[in-house]
Amino acid sequence: MATTAPPADDDLPECPVCLSPFDAVSAVPRVLPCGHSLCGPCIAALPPASASSSAGGGSSIRCPLCSQCVPFSRALGPSSLPKNLALIALLPSPPRSAASHIPTATAPPPLPLPLHAAHSRLLSRFRYAVLPESASPLRSAATPTRLAFGSLDSDLGAPWFCARGRPVSLLSIETHPSEGGPPTEQEAVFYRPSHAARVLAALGALSDAAREELAGLIASSARLARRVCRVYGVWMAPDAPPLWMVSERHPRSAALLLEEEMINREETVIGIGFVAMEACEAIMSLHGEGLVLGCLGLDCFCLDHFGHCLLDLNQTLTLCRRIQAGASAHDIGAFIAPEVAAVLADKLQRKDHDFDGLIGCSSDVWSLGCVLVALLTRDEELVAGWNSEALYDDWEKEVVTRLDASLLGTQLESLAAIIASCLRYDPKCRPEVADVWKCIRGLLMKSCDVAVVPDDIVTHKSLRCVLLGELSSMFADSCSVESDDKTQLSQGAVENSLNQDDGSNGGFLNNRGNDLSGINGQQSAGVVKSSTLLGHRDCVTGLTIGAGLLFSSSYDKTINVWSLQLASTGNVGGANASAAAGSQSDGYYYDYSLRCTMTGHKSTVSCLVVASGILYSGSWDGTIRSWWLTDHTPLSVLEDDTAGSIAPVLSISTEGNFVASSYENGYFKIWKNDVLVKSEKLQNGAIYAVKLSGKWLYTGGWDKVINIQELLEVESEIELQDIASITCDSIITSILSWDERLIVGLSSRDIMVYHKAS
Repeated sequence: MATTAPPADDDLPECPVCLSPFDAVSAVPRVLPCGHSLCGPCIAALPPASASSSAGGGSSIRCPLCSQCVPFSRALGPSSLPKNLALIALLPSPPRSAASHIPTATAPPPLPLPLHAAHSRLLSRFRYAVLPESASPLRSAATPTRLAFGSLDSDLGAPWFCARGRPVSLLSIETHPSEGGPPTEQEAVFYRPSHAARVLAALGALSDAAREELAGLIASSARLARRVCRVYGVWMAPDAPPLWMVSERHPRSAALLLEEEMINREETVIGIGFVAMEACEAIMSLHGEGLVLGCLGLDCFCLDHFGHCLLDLNQTLTLCRRIQAGASAHDIGAFIAPEVAAVLADKLQRKDHDFDGLIGCSSDVWSLGCVLVALLTRDEELVAGWNSEALYDDWEKEVVTRLDASLLGTQLESLAAIIASCLRYDPKCRPEVADVWKCIRGLLMKSCDVAVVPDDIVTHKSLRCVLLGELSSMFADSCSVESDDKTQLSQGAVENSLNQDDGSNGGFLNNRGNDLSGINGQQSAGVVKSSTLLGHRDCVTGLTIGAGLLFSSSYDKTINVWSLQLASTGNVGGANASAAAGSQSDGYYYDYSLRCTMTGHKSTVSCLVVASGILYSGSWDGTIRSWWLTDHTPLSVLEDDTAGSIAPVLSISTEGNFVASSYENGYFKIWKNDVLVKSEKLQNGAIYAVKLSGKWLYTGGWDKVINIQELLEVESEIELQDIASITCDSIITSILSWDERLIVGLSSRDIMVYHKAS
């Protein structure tokens, strides 16, 4: 019988994962149940197919070639899989003397996590915007409305060409806390995500609009070198989020010009004139990129070591965030045109982004005029006074008078007229930025020639407003403060003391109003306000109330304890569990000894609730089991065998003789006296939270909307009537109703408290 000759060394069959040739001892080809063959070490290094299998030691893996989930016993290892005898027959036989000396294969070290297929497009777009991990620019802490500062730890070559020690500023970018973080202890056994993979995962967690804006700012700053501070790219610390936008930094702000002693008035005015001309060039350049800022302040401009003026985009975004968070424009030195202030005061316009045609280049002309007035009069308070109780016309006259006096007898005396025109109330009556630039240049150069705008500055038809963009408003809900219906920007109100960077006053950093109808009452229109509790560093997993305290648990391995009266917070470290079963379980607290173990579920127990001496447990096996708490014996099993409706139970709630449950497939079900009376699909994604409170049913989950329904009993039928809905900023993970308040845990690590306005 003819036999097939072994192939040449160059044609030896190889493992499709590690590309190393198979052999009959250390890299034996093993056949997965899907039919593909891999070497034993690669099979051993594959991570579990899911989090549940990871927790249980690993009962399945995912084939890297076809992505099929196949069974695999990690306890037995690759030897439990059959050898591919056809491939082994093609391998050359090892020398007998060497066979006994081949070392036993050991588990390889953790492998870098391959880039997710969904991030391939992100990689091509942000390839040159991801700063290497070795840059390590972070030196100080920051808040969403404050910058962090630092310097580069290593030289950066192309495309950045930045020397080590270069000062930088860092702006935090919102991202889901669990995205891009370090792997869990169990996952780290099998792989470790690379720095680029973590950054791209964080970018993938951003909204499409936020990614577009971020990419646009990075690209624009590279094209506008020496007019704006270069945005180098994005970077993430090796331990945890957030994602940072890293920008070039010049510590000398234009505001420092107001503090410098004026030795020679003429020279000082001329020096400010050159700064003003370069500020105009920066604004014109951004307009050419299709960007309108919407507001300006003296700190938005900086001076390099040669004295040239540049616009700092990170400082501008920080100013925009503080405005979006409800800070008074007067208090933070923000110059906001009247039409922009009107848009910010209209919540519906801001929500619907209905400001097309209302905000444009002329809005930046007004803000730029305020910057020039502040520099030339050396009085920032004068400019910021327009949004007080004084009339606009009176303020404008005072500004023009002071400006004329400051420039009288100087080389720039005639500049006062065009700056005054920048401050006209009607945007159509203001000049172009190019006209201001031409006037300043002509006066400084003492030339009557017509100045030509630089070739690289062109008019852009489509404009985006940075102040009203995603990067400015992404933290507004968690930091904003609105004490009444008056707009702080137009009325010059003092910034609310609750808006503090250290999260004091019990962590309540937000108190805003929402127009809803029917919540906790009849279907009449009403106003519901909300507050934000900040304290967790990761997704909130559970909420419960007991002894006058609110307990919240999180993936950050802590349980926070909140006083419901004083809104103060305490931190119980090291807790890696959901919140307690329910407020009715106070009479069943145990000591630190194990009393019994209740078994019956066929998969992970995902939720618990206690009512009337009965413990209800929901599981991923799709069932709800009830147990007597007196002797811990099983009572009943609630399950629905309808085809297509069986899915993991994610949340349960009880009220009287009703039990409500929500599921991973978007269904929720209601049981009355252990009989299924209602089953309905609310959404396509998972419903992570359900709460029954009296006749009210609250549900929320993947679609980021809290649905509020009224439970109606019509004879023997159960009907649900839609009452209202509340849109949240992230996935809803838990819901709790207490004292006419709705407390909601979010995946963004925030806890929202909704209540009716008094």
